[in-house]
Amino acid sequence: MKKRIAFISDHASPLATLGGKDSGGQNVYVAEVAMQLALMGNQIDIYTRCEHPSREGVVLWKPNIRVIHIVAGPKDILPKEELYGHIDEFTAHTIEFMTANQLSYQLVHAHFWLSGMVAMEIKKQLHIPFVITFHALGPVRRLHQGGSDKFPKIREKIEKDIIWAAERVIAECPNDLKDLIQHYQAPQDKIEIIPCGFNPADFHPTDRTEAKEKLGLDSAYTYILQLGRMVKRKGIDNVIEAFSHAHHALPELRLLVVGGNLATAEDRAEFDRLHHLCIELKVEDKVIFTGQQRRDLLRYYYAASELFITTPWYEPFGITPLESMACGTPVIGADVGGISFTVRHEETGLLVAAQQPQQLSAAIVDLINNDRKRLKFSVNSLRHVKSFTWKVVSESIAQLYAQCLPQDAEKETITQIRQSFLGSSKTFEKAAESLALGIARLSSKMVSVLHEGKKIMICGNGGSAAESQHFAAELVGRFEIPQRPGYPVISLNADVAVLTAWANDFGYESVFARQVQALGQPGDMLICLSTSGNSPNILNALKEASKAGVICANLLGKDGGEATQFGDHNLIVPSDHTARIQEVQLHIIHQLCALVEQRMANLSRKNEHFVIHNKLIAS
Repeated sequence: MKKRIAFISDHASPLATLGGKDSGGQNVYVAEVAMQLALMGNQIDIYTRCEHPSREGVVLWKPNIRVIHIVAGPKDILPKEELYGHIDEFTAHTIEFMTANQLSYQLVHAHFWLSGMVAMEIKKQLHIPFVITFHALGPVRRLHQGGSDKFPKIREKIEKDIIWAAERVIAECPNDLKDLIQHYQAPQDKIEIIPCGFNPADFHPTDRTEAKEKLGLDSAYTYILQLGRMVKRKGIDNVIEAFSHAHHALPELRLLVVGGNLATAEDRAEFDRLHHLCIELKVEDKVIFTGQQRRDLLRYYYAASELFITTPWYEPFGITPLESMACGTPVIGADVGGISFTVRHEETGLLVAAQQPQQLSAAIVDLINNDRKRLKFSVNSLRHVKSFTWKVVSESIAQLYAQCLPQDAEKETITQIRQSFLGSSKTFEKAAESLALGIARLSSKMVSVLHEGKKIMICGNGGSAAESQHFAAELVGRFEIPQRPGYPVISLNADVAVLTAWANDFGYESVFARQVQALGQPGDMLICLSTSGNSPNILNALKEASKAGVICANLLGKDGGEATQFGDHNLIVPSDHTARIQEVQLHIIHQLCALVEQRMANLSRKNEHFVIHNKLIAS
């Protein structure tokens, strides 16, 4: 069954430029999984925080994929460590968007702990199950970063709550699974290991000479590559120090450092630190900092290099080793997190201890001097990564989704019914805020018209035609007060002979206007019911009423349409959904009936008291 799925990725948009402080693997994961699920026929909505005024609203990104930008805090890029203070606003606006647009999702997939908070509240309010991919865990980050970890301390409690609230938890590698169990006692049967992946259309073998020419690199040199975000935990300083040692044995060696948005203060500070290290180690002319590069160029950097080096302090998964292996470039990686899962030691590359530059330097020299081993690693890498394509990964995720969904149609129907009630409730709440004063004033005017012996005419089309007759019936008959006089109220939809005769001979556009012309007198009232406010026969009736001195009132929806310019009273239901508009209009009709009855009854009692008082005086 094809599904509508909501991705919550508050800080990692698929539209973001990669390589910045907070733009990296999660952005790629969200984008690639969404694209693969969409190719399976699913509809994917990605909710992410609005980081620029030009990115407000909904972006139709790919077939079956929308990116929905939610305003939460300033419309600017913020460090993800600062987003906790805006997550309640993000949650409220996300749920508001879902309910206002009557979006019925089978499942929510949350990415990162902050998004998991949103998913928990969506499940609580809208009863939608969710899956979580943490991408990184608080205790692991704190273990390696210590006092430099700026996330709030409550993160770990929230992550534990998310684990227990989620239907399933996706661990990206065995170390991720181990951390979930060790730090949070997560039930193992709730966790599924599904790795990250790579896109073979973007990353595949390319001739090394061609790649160097494409990038303008001097073919006389041998290159090794470090590629990723420019943050301290990525261990770029470790790579530079190892390179400085290896360079003594390999003077033709050059280090490419790709990544980092030098326009941001954080990346600039890290670049300055690394550049000073290069000067200190006397390799500043041997290390090439390229900054951020377009994603379509990355395969050329992998292909131009003999080795890819990545030695972070910790890495929940790490997509770049897969990309490198997909290009046929062997990897030397830190024996941490997901890298120790994807890189097979002495088969597709080498694993070394993190923050051990001497060990890394020895591994670099060993592989650069051993063409045969590098070739073996390259061939093995291409074979190994076939099971890590985003297509394979997303098929596993789709199977996991299926396990989380109700197994019978009745449960799905119940969820849909609940969401419909919630959607109606939200619309009613908005209407209560925006329409209460207008309803009170219109009811007072209706009482004034009736008390002065004038009449009220009502009209509408389709469902509104039925409501116009219902409205008239309640006022001519009774609503809540028995034994009261009837009020002179006419539905212009009620006389079938007049309607069909005039529509047949002259057209339906003037069928109400003709009756207003015949029946309307100065001081009467015309009430028009319309969801759009743009029906020609409604507009013509309002124009005719205005000419005749008839008071005009409208019950409308959406933006009110053209009818608003003719209305002395306009009640516009705050919704674009036709059914929600009609539901609120019916409630307004009932409120008007109740208010008119009560006030007319009060006036009647006052008149009776006045008559009795006069009789007593006369006697």
